[in-house]
Amino acid sequence: MKKQFKILFTIFIIVLLSPLVISWLPYNWFKGMFSEELQSGIYVKILFDSVKELSITLVTTMAFAMILSYILGYVSVLSMKAGRGFANILGAIESIPSILIALFCYAPVSGALVKSSAATSSFLSLAVFVAAATATVLPEAVRSISIPLADLYHQKYSVSFRSYGFAKSRILFVLMKTALMRDTLKRVAAGILLKTLVLDTSFGFVIQVGLGATGTPQHTSPGALIALYRKTLLGFDGVPSMFWIPSVILMALSVAFLMILGNKKGEA
Repeated sequence: MKKQFKILFTIFIIVLLSPLVISWLPYNWFKGMFSEELQSGIYVKILFDSVKELSITLVTTMAFAMILSYILGYVSVLSMKAGRGFANILGAIESIPSILIALFCYAPVSGALVKSSAATSSFLSLAVFVAAATATVLPEAVRSISIPLADLYHQKYSVSFRSYGFAKSRILFVLMKTALMRDTLKRVAAGILLKTLVLDTSFGFVIQVGLGATGTPQHTSPGALIALYRKTLLGFDGVPSMFWIPSVILMALSVAFLMILGNKKGEA
């Protein structure tokens, strides 16, 4: 029974995450699924492009943030002095709303974004967003790694390992490979994806509302589509599905990440 539930759970997660994969397929394949109002313009292409960029943002941010979180979590337990320093810095970052961090990160490069070509501007915009998103997820991610790692080191394994003459760095390296820490890293990855998704949506919405389609940074996001077509709900040009399609996609992705996060917590 447990095995069957696991299979159904995995299939459901794959279905919820499928928009990230479908966005990389030729959007012409799916034109028949949309109404004439959506097919007549470039909405379908914009939708696919926004979800495609979201997938790039999620994967890039997760990879970059996980590497930093792993290193900082490890060093925080290896050196108490470094751990306190990281805690102070990350605590200060955590006190700032994530959307403000993203806006502050873009401020110094806004001129370069305007003057650069479309390709360069898009790359710089993505790089800045990944840096901003990483800063917002680091505090919780580092805590989530360093706390269980420190517990393992101090409460269970340090005495026996030390009796064999192992250095602290080697002990921690071994502990990072345990089942508990592997589950912890999976939970951290799911948390990073969820937080990045929320920031991407809110940031895209704010940029679209504040700067419009011609503004900078060049941050294509389903959140921007929600903002762009929010007036369709009030009967303006377009159809309400222009607002609801990206909203449903974002809700599906959020549920998937929450289920992964909850499932891993239950197993830990």
